[in-house]
Parts: sequence; structure tokens; C-alpha cells
Amino acid sequence: MSRDDAMGTVDRSERGVQAGPGAGGRGTGADASAAPGRPDPDLGSDLGSDLGPGAGAGPGPGAGPGPGRVAGVRALAMAEGWRLLRHPVFLGSLLLCVALWIHATVVSGSTGFPVLHDEDRHLQNQLLLPAAGTFLAVHLAMVRTARDGTEDWFLSLVLLPWQRAAALLLAVLPAVLLTAALAAGRMLWLAAQPGAAGSPSPAEVATGPVVVLVAGVLAVLLGLVSRSVAAGPIALALLAISTVIGALFPFESWRWWGLVAAEDELHAALPAGLLHRPAGQHLLYLLLLGTACAATAVLRAGLKHPLVRVILAAGLAGAVLIGAWHTRPAPDSLATARQQALEAPAAQQQCREAEVLTSCFFPEFADRAPQWEQVAEGILRWVPRQAREPHYTVRQHITPVSESSLGQSTAPLEAWAADDRRAETPGAIAVGTAWGEGSDLAHDTVSGLATAFAARVVTGEPARPGPQDALLCGGRSVLTLWLAAQATEHTAAAMRSRAERSFGGLIGFGNVTTVESERTDLDLALRLLNLPAEEVGARAKTHWTKLTSPTTTSTEATRLLGLDIPEQPYPADSLCGSR
Repeated sequence: MSRDDAMGTVDRSERGVQAGPGAGGRGTGADASAAPGRPDPDLGSDLGSDLGPGAGAGPGPGAGPGPGRVAGVRALAMAEGWRLLRHPVFLGSLLLCVALWIHATVVSGSTGFPVLHDEDRHLQNQLLLPAAGTFLAVHLAMVRTARDGTEDWFLSLVLLPWQRAAALLLAVLPAVLLTAALAAGRMLWLAAQPGAAGSPSPAEVATGPVVVLVAGVLAVLLGLVSRSVAAGPIALALLAISTVIGALFPFESWRWWGLVAAEDELHAALPAGLLHRPAGQHLLYLLLLGTACAATAVLRAGLKHPLVRVILAAGLAGAVLIGAWHTRPAPDSLATARQQALEAPAAQQQCREAEVLTSCFFPEFADRAPQWEQVAEGILRWVPRQAREPHYTVRQHITPVSESSLGQSTAPLEAWAADDRRAETPGAIAVGTAWGEGSDLAHDTVSGLATAFAARVVTGEPARPGPQDALLCGGRSVLTLWLAAQATEHTAAAMRSRAERSFGGLIGFGNVTTVESERTDLDLALRLLNLPAEEVGARAKTHWTKLTSPTTTSTEATRLLGLDIPEQPYPADSLCGSR
């Protein structure tokens, strides 16, 4: 950086501090007549000034921050805060974060039917992008003079090194405030989505912006410790690796020592009361950690005041104590509450009555009931009245929480049946907590409810625990799958998604209870979707008795529903073929 370039970052407000005899007789009009080769004090406003120990030949460490110096710190912080907001690295990370939000909404549709007490946690991971951009931008500014070889220009400065360090720490705040505004806007937008469930935790939402603050403070400290340009990317890579390691162990309490604490994202959403997330304590831990790092920075920059040492000691002690406190294992009472919610949820739920359906749900998921009613109505419209039960019940269930994401968890159907009898809703149809089209889990929940409800209508039997008992074959299978797929747009998309993700001869639907069918039956049901639903539904009503007979084959059922196909027997080695 040339001397002319450096002059472009001059903080003009500092010239009033230099005027008069205390500034060596230089007035505000003496800047242009400075002796050649003499460093200009105005260059101290550059963010990349040398803040290392012993830098600067200005007043000694004991000089107090007079009014002029306070104004200089404030002016420098404002100038460099604005400069940080315009830094390409920070802007790029911010735009990338927003692009991910747009992609999730427009392309993947993963923002539909959000669970807000999960989305606030996901927001922290997304805001790691602007945190990384802040870290790199601040660190690049800190080592600018070393990178450009202009450190000699900053040997005579108005502000003391620790005052410049304090200004640089304050310069991070605009980025933090901007990130906080984006986080709040994101959560408000998600809360306004149809079918949004639960409510966000203020501590969880605030954690993302605080991580940006900690990242900026760490960058200032790193710039004081090392003048190497490569130190920033290396340190950021180490932070990223530690964050990924924590995400790989979502059930370990030590992960809370990191910037963010991940959960098992393969598991369906739980009611907020069944989560173990000490978010408030973690937020306090991050604030104390940031305070300790900021105190270390100004101490490193030359401020040896006892108060700084006290703040440093208090910040470190508080961070260690709070860190140890909130990394304790989950209490035994949480496991008991989860087990009770798993096996006997009726006592914790509310129910909503409709014409033919009673929907029972955990209070946070009340907005799921209208979606379930649409599925039920879409199926029952093609069922003869004499074939319907007087009333149906759908009950929401959670799945077992296992520390092995690869393990298969079996639904406690017998315990559920006993709980339904106690609640006077025998034979209730099970549904999970996810919904929509934003993920495979959501698709599986939608297809699971649709096929379970249709199977109940077609067979008249509740879900059973054994895989053979959950298997549908022949005309019953084709009719069940078609009824499920045509119920709503969501169910059609979910059934097609399940077909695309399946291989082999047998396909299971649902992540709470399972209905299984042969792949050939699903292909036939999806082909029937290409016909007008009114025509196929009218045929279903007319031939209902034949279609629901266990002896009707898939080919016969498909022909009765209006699709002329050749005979398609099951393979001899398939489960349906062996029956």
C-alpha cells in the first residue's frame, strides 16, 4: 500500500487532537507541509495499523484516554465498522447464507411446515458462514500493514496501540447487528409459514450473532499474536474441523464447548419439552469467552491496567464454570419424560374434533391437524359410506431416541394400543411430527399417514407389529396405494419420492408405523394417478367389495379401476408371491 493510498483512510476528526503546542506545533493546516519522510500521524486510522506489543512511539502506556482520544476511538471504530461491512469476504459470506435460504425456499421447499424450536438451532449452523467471513475479513485487516510492508508508517500515532485495538473490537459490532437483524427476519419469516409448529428460543436465535461477535474478537486477538497472513485461514480451518467433529457426536455433552452444538438431524422433531439444550447457558458461555478474548487483546496491545486483568480473569473463570455446568449429561428425568411421551402420549396431548376425524397432537404441533384432515377427507371421498367406520382417530407419536443413527427402532405398538384404549380412542392411526415436502423424512411422514389411513379403510384393521402383518398384496395393495397417493398434492409427491428412493421388490411407507407393498403394486398405483381421479374414484366405489377382497389380484384391481394392463403376477420369490 502506497503512502497516498494510506492517506485515503485518514480519520480527519483526529486532526483537531493534533493541533496546538501539544502536537508539536502542527495545526490543522500543517498537514500538507509535513517534512518528507516523516510519518504522518493521520495514518493511525487505518485498520491495518501495527497493534503489536510495543508498537508506536506516542504517549506512554500510562496516558489516560482523554476526550480527544475517546472521540478518536469512536471515529476509528465507526469508520472501520463500515469498512468491514463492505469487505468482499464478509459480503460474500453473507450473500452465500442468504442464497442458501432462497434455495431452501424456492428449490428444495424445505422451509414448508417448519418446526421453529428446531429451525432456531439450524439457524446457528447457517450463520457460521457470516461468522467465517467476519473472521477472515477482520484478520486480513489486522495484518494489512505486515502484508503491504507499510508498518514503518505507523511508528508515530495519535491513538495508543490498545486504543486502536479497542476500536477494532468495536468495529465488529455493525457486522453483529446486521447478522442479528437477518436472524430475526429469518425466524419471523419461518413463523409466518403455513403449518409452522412450536416457537423459537430467544437464546438459540441470539447464539448465531454472538458467534459472529466471538469470531471477530478472535480475529483481532490472532492479528495481535501473529502477523502472518496465513494464520487466519489456518485458524479458521481448525475451528471448522472442531465444529464438524462436534456435529459427528450429537449425543456427547462435550460438544457444548464449541461455538455451536448440533443434534441428530436424522431424527424427527421432538416436542420442545423433550429436548435437552441449555441454550441460555451456552449463550452466556460464548459471551464470557468473547469478553475474555477481548480483554486478552487489549492486554496484548499494551493496556496493563489492573481492571483489564480482573475482566480477563472473571471472563475466563466464568466461561470455564458455565462451560462445565452446561456440558453435564442430560438428567435421568429427561429419559423418563421421553419414554412416557413415546409409550403413552395421550395424557400430554390435545385433540381436535372434525366431522369424521379426531386429531390428537402434542400442543406445539396443533397446526398439523388441518393437514391430517385433508388427507383423511381426500381418501374417504372415494369410499362408500357403508364401508366407512363412524369415526377415525389420528394420534401423533414420536419415534424412539437412539444414540445410534444407524439403528432401526421398533415402534411400541402394543403400548400405543393400550394408551389408545385408556384415552377411549381405540385403533388410532399413528403419525409422526414431520410434514411437507422439504426432506425425505417429511415425505415419509406424509406417505406413512396416507398409506396407514388408506390401509385402515380398506382392510378395517389397525396397524400390527410384525412385518408380515403390515404387508399388503393384490387388489388391496393397489387400491390402498392409489387412495393414499391421490388424497392431496403432498401425498402424491411423497409417494413418488418414496418410489424414486426405493430399490428391490418390497417398499415400506412411514417412519412411525409401516405399510409394506410390492414395488409392482406401487408402479400400478402411480400409473392410475395419470387417469382422472373422478373416474377412478367412481369405479372404486362401484367395485369396492371386489377390490377389497383378499383374493383379488393386482391386475384385476387395476383393470377394475380403469387401466387395461396385461397379467402381472408376482415373482415366485417375493413375499406376496409366496402367499
